[in-house]
Amino acid sequence: MVTERIVKGLVSSQFVKGSVNMSQEENLQMFQELMKVPHGNIPMALEAHKKLCDQNPLFYAKTAVWYQDNGAVRDHKVAFIRTLFERPEQVYRDVAWALFQNMPPYLAMQVVQKKNPRSLRSAMIHFFAAMDEGELAYQILRGAKDLRQIIRRLHVPTSKSENANLQMVGKELFGEPELRSVFKKLEEAKTEEEVQNILRKSVPRVPPYIAVSALKVRTPGIMRVLIESMSINELLQSLNSLGRMGAVKPNLRLIRQKIEKAVEDRRLNAARVNQIKKSLDAELVPPEIFDDLEFVTQEKVRRISKIDKQVVILADASGSMQTSLVAARQLAAMLSMACQQRPYIYTCSETPVEITPKEWTATGVENAMNLITAAGSTPLGSGLFLMQRQNRQVDAIILITDGGENASPFFLLEYKKLKNQPSIIIVRVPGENDVLSRLFKDQNITFDRIELETVDQYSLDQIIHFVGKVSPFETITEIMALPLPERPIETKHPNYWRK
Repeated sequence: MVTERIVKGLVSSQFVKGSVNMSQEENLQMFQELMKVPHGNIPMALEAHKKLCDQNPLFYAKTAVWYQDNGAVRDHKVAFIRTLFERPEQVYRDVAWALFQNMPPYLAMQVVQKKNPRSLRSAMIHFFAAMDEGELAYQILRGAKDLRQIIRRLHVPTSKSENANLQMVGKELFGEPELRSVFKKLEEAKTEEEVQNILRKSVPRVPPYIAVSALKVRTPGIMRVLIESMSINELLQSLNSLGRMGAVKPNLRLIRQKIEKAVEDRRLNAARVNQIKKSLDAELVPPEIFDDLEFVTQEKVRRISKIDKQVVILADASGSMQTSLVAARQLAAMLSMACQQRPYIYTCSETPVEITPKEWTATGVENAMNLITAAGSTPLGSGLFLMQRQNRQVDAIILITDGGENASPFFLLEYKKLKNQPSIIIVRVPGENDVLSRLFKDQNITFDRIELETVDQYSLDQIIHFVGKVSPFETITEIMALPLPERPIETKHPNYWRK
């Protein structure tokens, strides 16, 4: 039997041929199609989600539940909820209603379109009515314009309810606002002490990036208060700006303490932290910050990684990889961090070489990989050939390639020479036709395949999650075992929110 696991697009998707019944195979294929939709295009995602939901609504709904906790692509999270809201069956609209209540506000707002079902209106009313008062006030300060548009589009009641939150929304967005008067107070403040008192005593906290634009006085003390109030994500995105304002070095200890907490923040994935590090200006941000972000990246990768075997990473460096070589470098760097044991890294080319970075960090591996250029024919077995000459054995092979092969040493022949039979994971990037996978199937070689259309911070994070993950059967079984969340019965009564 040939077993193949395919991860298509941004998230693991499994496809198994052989001893599976039809319903399992359909679910696996559906999971593959769902995850191949690239992010950054919600209309395209919605179209694909609707089509696939029609095929198997129950599996789709359970996948939506699973994805809210395990997925990394925001567009998919939005598309799942929106698609379920538009189902004709009440049970699936109730699932969407329940899932909607746990969405972060910035994603919940994206579920709203020009035309919206009544169940979404009900969900949004409850979303506002049940939200923590401080969080709602912060959202009003943060995005009053967007909130006002959503309230109007969904006809959310703001004056006919006894609910304090809905009354606050009406007053702040359509009446005489009190919360936003804090910005005027900041503009009028003339001393450092006045500004610090406003920032520290303001309830809710003032969004730091808005507060900065309102300030006329920016002393080190004021900037410290602002940094203290920043979330980890806000801080990381503001490092260059803080550097330009001269606020990093005086507050370096505070900043480093907050960055250390990023390891525990589930909203930040490893690839995102690594991308932020690359965007920093070394003239504005001291080297300690770069080191801290490198540490956070490694810790996040290692906490979600299950690769506890000796691994070899083979990177295709043939001429067909010219457009995908940058992706291959990034993949090799992040995958090397996912391994619990230090991996071996080789190129597959006419002149294969072993990659030995000066530092075993994501940056160190990527810098070493930057010396590689894509050229020549495609001998995918050349990396294994070199590894065998060094008398090394591995438990798993991760091959980054477009799947084309046209020269000796051939991968399959070199693989059969290995004393053991390590597992094989092909991370396929765009390029040549996938010859290698067909050869594996013809030879009854068991392998996993991760197929990527784009390589970015989201796809990298998902690869880390799914390389070396549980079997295809277990993943689908895990999804199907999930209970569907239920909408509280009391929320189905007309105008329950008035109370």
